[in-house]
Amino acid sequence: MSGGAEPTFLLPERRERIDRVVSQRTRTLTLVLDALCDPQNVNAVLRTCEAFGVQEVHVVEGPMKPYHRSKKVSQNADKWLDVVRWKSSRECLEALKERGFRIYAAHLGGRAGELGGLDFASKVALVLGNESRGVSGEALELADACYELPMRGFVRSLNVSVAAAVSLAVAVAERERSRGRHGDLDPAEAAALRERFYLLAVKQRARIAKAEAKRQATLSLRAARRAKARRGP
Repeated sequence: MSGGAEPTFLLPERRERIDRVVSQRTRTLTLVLDALCDPQNVNAVLRTCEAFGVQEVHVVEGPMKPYHRSKKVSQNADKWLDVVRWKSSRECLEALKERGFRIYAAHLGGRAGELGGLDFASKVALVLGNESRGVSGEALELADACYELPMRGFVRSLNVSVAAAVSLAVAVAERERSRGRHGDLDPAEAAALRERFYLLAVKQRARIAKAEAKRQATLSLRAARRAKARRGP
């Protein structure tokens, strides 16, 4: 914690879990949600990204209502992530390319190949498109490659949260094969993220303890009222 203080009110098991999670975090693989229609899908994908150790996620605002966090759908996963919002696909993807990311867009088309055949030795941003029209023309223009997920049945597409899970599973496996590992934060990044997660976990535990204390106080009050009612006036 800041100033060298120990993260009090945090169980050793929780600290170990946080340390393990941070060791498997990356900022060199990211996901771009290209103007999704349904904000709930955004929340579902954020949960998937957190599960795969993708620390940074980019959300291009969609044509309908903007994305707002939903604890029920994301299971609070977004609080552990860096969610970057953008007004346009071009602005987002050009910024990523300036940072050295290769752009791989999910797209059903003639130029699309299999994701597992692409290069994951460098930084990669996977782009998933709108639920009805797919990725934008700007994304296709700026993409270094397009990929499609192999389909064995009659359907030609997956729900975007499922597509995100399949895409990230392939990407993480290819990164581990070509790079030797998935988590790759440098020591300074890892230390900063660890401290941030410690703080979040302490706040979460404090809220749980406060809620439990309130619940116990309510139960005690009810018990006292029942006892008084049994004694009578």
